[in-house]
Amino acid sequence: MKTELLIVGGGASGICAGIQAARMGIKTLVVEESPMAGGMFLAAGVTAFDGNKYAVGGGLFGEFRKKLEDHYGGPEKTFTGWISLTCFEPHVGKQALDELIASAGDNLTIWYNTKLVSVIKDANNIKGAVVERQNPGTAEPRNSGDTEVRSLGSSEVLINAEITIEATEYGDLLYKAGLPFRFGRESTFESGEPSAPHDPDEIVQDLTFCAILKKDPDNIKIVPPSENYDPERFVNSTAVHANSKDEKYLNHKLHDWDSFISYAALPGNKYLLNWPFRSNDYPTTREIYDDFVKREWHLEKAKELTRDYIHYMQTKLGHPEWGLDETAYDTPDHFPPIPYVRESRRGIGNFYMREWDVVPDEYTLRPPLLSDSIAVGDYFLDHHHSHMFHEPEERLHEELPANAPFQIPMDCLIPAGVNGLLLAEKSISVSHIVNGCTRLQPVVMLIGQAAGALAAVAIKKGRRPADIPVEDVQDVLLNAGCQLFPYKDLWNTNPRFTKIQELALAGFFVVKEDFTFEGDEPVTRPEIEAYLEAFEMDEDEYNEIVDAHEGKTRYEFFDTLYDLYKSGY
Repeated sequence: MKTELLIVGGGASGICAGIQAARMGIKTLVVEESPMAGGMFLAAGVTAFDGNKYAVGGGLFGEFRKKLEDHYGGPEKTFTGWISLTCFEPHVGKQALDELIASAGDNLTIWYNTKLVSVIKDANNIKGAVVERQNPGTAEPRNSGDTEVRSLGSSEVLINAEITIEATEYGDLLYKAGLPFRFGRESTFESGEPSAPHDPDEIVQDLTFCAILKKDPDNIKIVPPSENYDPERFVNSTAVHANSKDEKYLNHKLHDWDSFISYAALPGNKYLLNWPFRSNDYPTTREIYDDFVKREWHLEKAKELTRDYIHYMQTKLGHPEWGLDETAYDTPDHFPPIPYVRESRRGIGNFYMREWDVVPDEYTLRPPLLSDSIAVGDYFLDHHHSHMFHEPEERLHEELPANAPFQIPMDCLIPAGVNGLLLAEKSISVSHIVNGCTRLQPVVMLIGQAAGALAAVAIKKGRRPADIPVEDVQDVLLNAGCQLFPYKDLWNTNPRFTKIQELALAGFFVVKEDFTFEGDEPVTRPEIEAYLEAFEMDEDEYNEIVDAHEGKTRYEFFDTLYDLYKSGY
């Protein structure tokens, strides 16, 4: 088969990349190994969004969130759990995502239950992939257009593509293509990060098999425990069953039942079981990534751990009314079809994003400006390691710095020395530390949208992604309502949205403790003078601008500032 764009992985990044590219007129094929698109925010059951709050959530993420809010009757109706402003039931999320997929039209084709077999590679050029389809049948693929299909056997298809996007959950395309990647924790000598360990290791964040629970006072279905069940494994996950109140010793806050059960409460009297403390995070090793047979074994053990915790909730914690929601997923065991994978193999990109790219220095409130930004996020550096809760002398210690709303540059998506490939999902070029804030669902969706836009522009121009000016991609993203500089109060419906975003990328931005723009706030003379230092003008013109704008709104002054910037001063 020939297609313009091949996306391997239909998760949070992959599906957004596909929608964006298809909207731009590019023939796009997404291959997804599970029976459901959406990855961690839907197929993995993490239906409570982390971060990108308020106006920072633009683009396709913003479109998706708006559909959820409209369904439930407003944003206050999705604020059901204290971990997230946007919580939703899987079937509502699927309906919203299906509508976004439909908006892409006939340019977008999705093959589910399709596994990556190998990568078509010529020297440093990626040409596509060979995939294995489960029961593909004899019919042409839906929306295949004028594509040419050549059978390599009963279920294998060779796909030639102008550009391929790595959007798998584990970074499997990098592995099967034999490309270099980073895995685990870099040493401080490799990354230069002050917070990195002295020696490198292969420690990665734990994955989790989430579950959707439903409250039913008459429930009589107790989830059976495994033969390995031990309630002491979960001691101190809540204050209901604890042997210590020393939170310093425990290395986490000890929540009571009400705090626990309201953590990821979903609409419809439901609950997302994804508890970070001594619950169902599954200890994760490199074997899960490199041994595809053992991966399946580990995933069954991760499900077993989650089943055991549900049994523990129903029995030891005394709440049998909370049972597995058998309507949440159309799978034999009613679990999500895939696990929540927090960290993958990370590509070696033209830009290596490290902790100082997301952490302000001691003199500022924001991280350094990245003028080639293509996505933004606002979540903290959040790492899940069950080893953090071992005995003090055996536990993993990670002292992570406090970050602030951040940007992601385009070169993180472009692998160094490789043509025909883009990086997305959790495989972008970041350190293990930075993965802690770039891995969340909204950020990964926006990364995917940017990858789809970059691929589409490159295909239309017949050029390599590395040769595309970042401004061309930023124009597409701004028109799609994506923030490229994070202001929590600058919504993409604001008529000045694009102007203010462009000015921020050029270095004219507002720094406030709450990361707002506050356009209606009167500007002061010192603020005006600080911005005008960037321009060469005579004294009379300078004074005229200052006098005319002092006390006016920031919106009004930024209109003039934009005109000055565009006039080439």
